[in-house]
Amino acid sequence: NVATLNRFPIGFWNNGDDLLEADPVERVNEWVELGFTWAMTPGFDGNDPQRRQQVTRLLDLAHERGIKMLIFDRRAEAPGSPWTEPTRSLPLAPNYKITATAAVRDWAGHPAAWGLYVCDEPLIGNLPAVAEACRFIRSLNSGLHPYVNLLPDHRIDGGVARQVGFTDFNAYLDDYLAVTGDTLLCYDCYCQTAPEFGGRERYFLNLAEVQAASLRHKAPFWLITLSMGHWMYRTPTEHELRWEFNTALAYGAQGVLWFLYRGGGRFGYGAPVDELGQRGPLFAAMRRLHQWFQQHWEERFRRLTITRTMHLPVAPHGCLPFVADGLVSSLRTDLGVADLLIAEGHDDQGRGHVMVVNNDCVNHVRLDLRLRGSRFFRVDEGGEALLGDSAAAVGPVGCGDYLMPGAALLFRVEA
Repeated sequence: NVATLNRFPIGFWNNGDDLLEADPVERVNEWVELGFTWAMTPGFDGNDPQRRQQVTRLLDLAHERGIKMLIFDRRAEAPGSPWTEPTRSLPLAPNYKITATAAVRDWAGHPAAWGLYVCDEPLIGNLPAVAEACRFIRSLNSGLHPYVNLLPDHRIDGGVARQVGFTDFNAYLDDYLAVTGDTLLCYDCYCQTAPEFGGRERYFLNLAEVQAASLRHKAPFWLITLSMGHWMYRTPTEHELRWEFNTALAYGAQGVLWFLYRGGGRFGYGAPVDELGQRGPLFAAMRRLHQWFQQHWEERFRRLTITRTMHLPVAPHGCLPFVADGLVSSLRTDLGVADLLIAEGHDDQGRGHVMVVNNDCVNHVRLDLRLRGSRFFRVDEGGEALLGDSAAAVGPVGCGDYLMPGAALLFRVEA
């Protein structure tokens, strides 16, 4: 089911029970305006006929606008372990198979229904129950994906090992896929805006670890990243919003979700839509970011596999430094030391692609990029533009010859 999505998944993490009380037409129109192709219902009691009717209406409207939905019907939910007691054993309810089957029966036939929510951030004690729930839902062959969101490799409260029981995060990801039978890795990571919890270095370590597991198991991964300040995490700027999206793409993410696009008040601030329903500066930034991607790059990235992501001039811990032994033969900038991300991969026809991201969220950068091949194309507003048929320098377009903060360039290379 993950592989049969007909759009690149762009969406949001759950935005609370207000969704079922809001005007569904206005809310779905807002999703379309923001370029969302994937959405999530709030948690609801699937035994309540009124709630089922409300969710059905939401699904109907989403289907009309080409949006797939994850359904948070508590009848299919696995128990969640408390953060303070990660080893506490929590099995499935004795009647879980009955209730989960009823949820599958109610939703499997709807064309907008993509999956059923199972658990957020499973810990040591409830992972066996989560795995059992995932395997059971999958055994019903309904086409609904049993969805789980994973913890990042964090350093809060002593580190992630305390919660998942693995000191090697790569081994944890391998184990998770093995015990659940999952075909998707999805995790949330916000430390990029909290230096005390690892900052950007930890953000990139997570991307590198999940990318490696995704390639090992041929399982796509999605990233839930930040669009609202809360707890110790500050709200990203417009440049940082673009940077989050483009760095996720450069590491091979095949879906990007936001936490939270709506919210505020006691919990946080700075969301694209605040707790009063008012649109802030990030609303226009998010809309522009998604719509540009969908007009020019979406179909390309649905077919791309990024096989190597490198950093220049210095690779964060656990990441790869730039080596000019692949599609990129040399890369220099006019600023001497610039922070860049270089991704190489291929599409479903085996054609080579290179993505370069300005990893600086403040400064513009001008590139002297040389590619290795016979012909080179820039993938941009006009589709593909032929740049040359020899190892000539490839200059970016946009703001003069400069690449904006957090912005990216994409090229196709013929051997």
